[in-house]
Amino acid sequence: MEVRAKKSVLKDVVALPLKIQELFREFIRDCEREGIGVKGWELKKMSGSSNEYRAKLNHNYRVIMKYVNPNIIIIKVASREGVYK
Repeated sequence: MEVRAKKSVLKDVVALPLKIQELFREFIRDCEREGIGVKGWELKKMSGSSNEYRAKLNHNYRVIMKYVNPNIIIIKVASREGVYK
């Protein structure tokens, strides 16, 4: 499984706290190993979309991603207040 990220996501991740950056890297590694059925990240399908999911990095940060078989594309990483806008 290949995990890709938009260029804007990489810019956003660099601006996040170091602990969140480490969680994001761990999340990417887990997705590469296990695919869209990754365990331990509270993955949920987003309503209104057939292939978009959100995963919790911690209590305050979320990852929005799209599953395009066989790849995962990271769309956004932000705090829970800003990620859905």
